[in-house]
Amino acid sequence: MGASSPMPLQQQDLPHYRFGPFEVRIETGELLKTGRRVHLQRKPFEILAALLEQSGKLVSRESLRQRLWPGDTFVDFDNGLNTALSKLRDALGDTAENPRYIETLEGRGYRFVSPVQEFATGPVSQLRELEVQRKRIDPDVVLVEIAGKVVYGPECQQIEWLTAGLLEEGEKKVIFDISRVRHLDSSGVGIIVMCSSKMNEAGGELRIAGAEGHVNAVLKITKVDKILALYPSRAAALAGFAGTAA
Repeated sequence: MGASSPMPLQQQDLPHYRFGPFEVRIETGELLKTGRRVHLQRKPFEILAALLEQSGKLVSRESLRQRLWPGDTFVDFDNGLNTALSKLRDALGDTAENPRYIETLEGRGYRFVSPVQEFATGPVSQLRELEVQRKRIDPDVVLVEIAGKVVYGPECQQIEWLTAGLLEEGEKKVIFDISRVRHLDSSGVGIIVMCSSKMNEAGGELRIAGAEGHVNAVLKITKVDKILALYPSRAAALAGFAGTAA
């Protein structure tokens, strides 16, 4: 990966979609049913977004492969797409046999068949208060610099998707530098613990570094330090990885 890969806040309007009892907010990665959020992982959500963008039209499996797994990095595309599509249909209460939303066009791809209302939203910058940058600081260590607020909503979703992306890339040693995080709520604490757990399940390790002031107090009050190691700086976290030079 080499050079840093900034992921700045986008300064553009992105659409919302409505169909049936559902609302899809592209800029926050949220699926809502009658106003209540439905949990949906990144790949299924991206499939849904692709189908809504081309509502009523064929979306080929190849176009989904290029969107979800670019660069031929995913060796079992068919199984991955089928699994993601199954999760999406479960979230929508849909079935391939009797589709209300997603129709399968055998051997070609999929089509969104429900009436869709699309409408614009305000700038994403008004909604998000989080900025993330990632860079490689050692041959097998990725540093993620997080600034702003890690709170309930799109901010937590952004952290969750980032971790999922790192796992898909096979990264096993990751440091979250949160020295510039100025606010952390209970959902933010939960997402950090969840991301650490997912990294552990994959045989990796996520280290948290640089917590200060309010953020450090929240982590101590919630006893996160009993669950995962907190490091005073990125240098200390890097040195803590077995076999990694400081």
